[in-house]
Amino acid sequence: MERIKPSKKLGQHFLVSRRVARIFSSWVCGYRKVFEIGPGTGFITSDILRSCDEPEIVAGIEIDSRVLENLAALSILDNRFYIVHGDALSPALRLRGFDAGYGSIPYNITGPLLSLLTKWFQKPLLLLIQREVADRLSAKPGSKNYGRLTILVSLVYSVRKLALVPPTAFRPRPRVYSQVVELLPKRSIPPQTIALIEDVTKCFFSQRNKKARKVGIRCLGECVKDIVPGDLRVYELEPDFFLRIIEKCELRPGSHERARI
Repeated sequence: MERIKPSKKLGQHFLVSRRVARIFSSWVCGYRKVFEIGPGTGFITSDILRSCDEPEIVAGIEIDSRVLENLAALSILDNRFYIVHGDALSPALRLRGFDAGYGSIPYNITGPLLSLLTKWFQKPLLLLIQREVADRLSAKPGSKNYGRLTILVSLVYSVRKLALVPPTAFRPRPRVYSQVVELLPKRSIPPQTIALIEDVTKCFFSQRNKKARKVGIRCLGECVKDIVPGDLRVYELEPDFFLRIIEKCELRPGSHERARI
């Protein structure tokens, strides 16, 4: 197979660690229909196809046309695998019918991708992401890492940090450590509600260190006055608070446009 040079534009760091690939294989083997976000050189995919009998379908969503020929060779060797040439940030319709997803995620798309998956997928995920982002996903209210992404993901998923992955596991080596994280759904929330939470938290966290009640009134008006604790800062608010605020203020898709967010 052709050796592909990682693209800086796409934020590519190709995984080369067999140990990490085996973590993915052992996890994926428990599902029937799975998709991979950005299979790249097919390193993880190859290990899964060798190790797992269970998956009936393994689909890859890949934006880089340079690697398609190499990935097509994998589908010839194993007809369970097929590749879709497309952008992982816009696969909402393609996700229907899959049981789980996985992938080594380019650092530069992690936030938008997690937002999309939280809205439109809400099924099990195993992701290799930057350690800093993993810390944010598992952060508790009141901590420095707690923020909008924490709230969004934790409303739908329970987050479990698994293996810490050093830069030597990639080609080229990134400057930071990565982490394997497992996201398991704990409840289903309509995509429209997730979109509203994104908007509301954007306004609240524009002043994360301010008193939450004052910020809430500025963002949404008097409807929040009775449900926002007067002594808490924005970064101390629990994720479920934002579900309550949407119900209390009777926010609907498009209704937030009349608010101050």
